[in-house]
Amino acid sequence: MSGTRRFFSNAMLDRRQAVGLGVGSAAALFLAGCSGSSSGGDSSSSESGSETSGHKVAMIMSGTVTDGGWDQGHYESLKRAIDSHSGWEMLEPKESTANADAATAAQSYVDQDVDLIIGNGNQFASDWMEVVADALESHPNVHFLITNTDPVTEMTDYESLANVETVLPDFTQTGALAGVVAGLMTQTKNIGFISGMKLPSSLKKFSAYLAAARKIDPSIEGQYNFEAGFTDASLGTKLTEQWISTNDVDVMWGDASVVDDGARQALEHAGEDTHFDIAQPIDIVGPDQPTVVTSTVIDWMIGQAMDEVEAGSFGDGKVIEANMENGGIMLGSFSDKVSADIQAKIADYSDQIKSGSLLADEDISDIMGTLG
Repeated sequence: MSGTRRFFSNAMLDRRQAVGLGVGSAAALFLAGCSGSSSGGDSSSSESGSETSGHKVAMIMSGTVTDGGWDQGHYESLKRAIDSHSGWEMLEPKESTANADAATAAQSYVDQDVDLIIGNGNQFASDWMEVVADALESHPNVHFLITNTDPVTEMTDYESLANVETVLPDFTQTGALAGVVAGLMTQTKNIGFISGMKLPSSLKKFSAYLAAARKIDPSIEGQYNFEAGFTDASLGTKLTEQWISTNDVDVMWGDASVVDDGARQALEHAGEDTHFDIAQPIDIVGPDQPTVVTSTVIDWMIGQAMDEVEAGSFGDGKVIEANMENGGIMLGSFSDKVSADIQAKIADYSDQIKSGSLLADEDISDIMGTLG
């Protein structure tokens, strides 16, 4: 790349830009539980002031750690990583970080020589370009991990990615897992999907969702909305009520954070024993969510990034993929509305998704080609 620093030029809106336009906050994307040293267990995290502080990690967030979706999923991934890495100290996350404050927030951690600074979304790719470049010279032991980011298309204006890595989930696996659950649970053969924005990831997730459901029953139809934003629960209720009334939709999967809460309200009103929701990106099955039958969950592979920092192998713009093979993508717990027989079938289909044998590329591209 050129030695002259250039300005980031990516036309696609990110999550925080969507907030600034009134479109929404953080979407519920993606899901939990890494295996081995790259993930950790389920116990609570270490706090600042840990006795073992050989390395420090900090997270900068677009939302809050209790949002029940995108940001909480990232925070829980960080806590799991801390639990399995005794030599690391987690600093207090910076929540609800606005666009204008993102670079300042990152610089404050650079000034503390924090070993790993995490940004939980592709908006940080543009926000941090100058900070990352300066840190490479002034603080060479500081590393940056940005999630949900493809460096090939979203970091083309960086002069160097020597101190940067990104994390991308396998969107096909995520959508396919939700799809087989929906295909096995629907009685009406009509399923729905709401996304906060029309992003490539959302298009791919819906396409895999419907394609996988049609492996169960080719007659299944899918309703969708890709422009719901992330903050208006009433819109989720309205869309779902409309689909229930006109299309007899009885299973929903969402990628729209608070909007998904509204969809669940509509499902519950229609009948919690006949209308079901598949949640993401964290496991929320429980008595306070009577329509949720399972969740698609992501672990953001922070433990693997920590391992690489320790080993001196972190950087050069590498992409860490979260997938079923490494424990980055999985289904959460099941409610008692999912019978043992259906759970066994889901397990069989999950094995096919993991091996790549359930869906062919054309299964997904055929549906994606109809979405405009």
